[in-house]
Amino acid sequence: MKIPFGERFNLTEMGNDLRVAFFLVFKAITRGNKYTLVLTILVTTLAFINIIFTSAIMNGAISKAYQQAKENYVSNIVILPAVDDKYINQAHQLKTKIDTLPGVISCSSRYSQSGLIRYDPENDNLDVREKAWNIKSINPDEEVRVTNLQGYMIAGRYLEEGDRDQIIMGREISGGYGASFQISSLKGAQVGDEVTIRYGNGVERDYRIKGIYNTYFPLADLNVFVTEKEMESVLGLHNRASEVLIKTDGSVPERVYIDRLRMMGIEEEQLNVWMDFIGYISGLTQTFDIVKTIVTFIGLLVAGVTIFIVIFIATVNRRRQIGILKAIGMKERIIILSYIFQAIFYAFLGIIAGLIVIHAGLVPYFIRHPLPMPIGLVSLALVRQDMAVAMLSMLLVSVVAGFIPSWMVTRQNIIKAIWG
Repeated sequence: MKIPFGERFNLTEMGNDLRVAFFLVFKAITRGNKYTLVLTILVTTLAFINIIFTSAIMNGAISKAYQQAKENYVSNIVILPAVDDKYINQAHQLKTKIDTLPGVISCSSRYSQSGLIRYDPENDNLDVREKAWNIKSINPDEEVRVTNLQGYMIAGRYLEEGDRDQIIMGREISGGYGASFQISSLKGAQVGDEVTIRYGNGVERDYRIKGIYNTYFPLADLNVFVTEKEMESVLGLHNRASEVLIKTDGSVPERVYIDRLRMMGIEEEQLNVWMDFIGYISGLTQTFDIVKTIVTFIGLLVAGVTIFIVIFIATVNRRRQIGILKAIGMKERIIILSYIFQAIFYAFLGIIAGLIVIHAGLVPYFIRHPLPMPIGLVSLALVRQDMAVAMLSMLLVSVVAGFIPSWMVTRQNIIKAIWG
């Protein structure tokens, strides 16, 4: 079966064919039904917006999860004790060494100890709420340079160096404030309330809740913090750590810093990047990618079918006109090109209109009103590569949608086309 585009032609002839094809497109659009034109562009616009919007939401969620992990959970790199050790020894000297590494912004050490948190709201032993959890310590002056928890306080204040009888906790521990794990929390502990913690080593201390924070990231909000000096008093230790968090400037991948740390002599301790602590996010990323692919395919299919129907109806209605054009010597490829250009015109205007709506409407709106999701407040994250793929795919679909119906009609016999 011979396809009209297989005919030979030189550059001059091709230029003439293109001019004639554009002329036919101009006449078809200007003399066509304006309502059909507007509705076709509207459908392609909505299809394009649907593709970009879904992709941007998925990318925004993934980006927010990664940001939360690095800013509020474990920073960029975490040093853990050697496999056979419970603590990192000589923690102060280790942090001094790490701070000299180019690209390291700061580091902070933490202790971690199991404990039972006891909360009696009325101090009458009638409605006692208990929760077993790991209690962590922070050096407030160091921690503010490594994580950003101090920026998410929703009640009370952040810890200070001299706070020995005060604690802060995430909303998922305190309960209330829209906590996701309300049933397993302290069910409404407030700033100023007192709690008792019985540590795993048998030490028992009373604390006043100084602050409650909420990052909207459960892994970060499921934490209770005391000061480093308080935890060393509880454990009877000094200059050790359960973990050391390292914040980098992102100039090179975290694995590069791990290699540099090994070269500095940190050989026995376990070195981990932030991604090692959020395994479920990786599965979430894969799920989002699958959903994004499905939605993109459906959006392109809707746009392609719409353009196909419009072009098909146009070619059927103009079948006699096409037969006459062929009878007077019009090349089939010119007719087909005219309908392909018409389809591209619909897709192009749909893309332009979609970009205007996205950049002028959707993006500013979601910046002001981010979506509350289990991983944080999510805004749209436009990725140039995804947008380029969507635009090219839309144009490619329009070419196919314009070619098939026009090719089908131009194959008909001239007499049949004119009198059929």
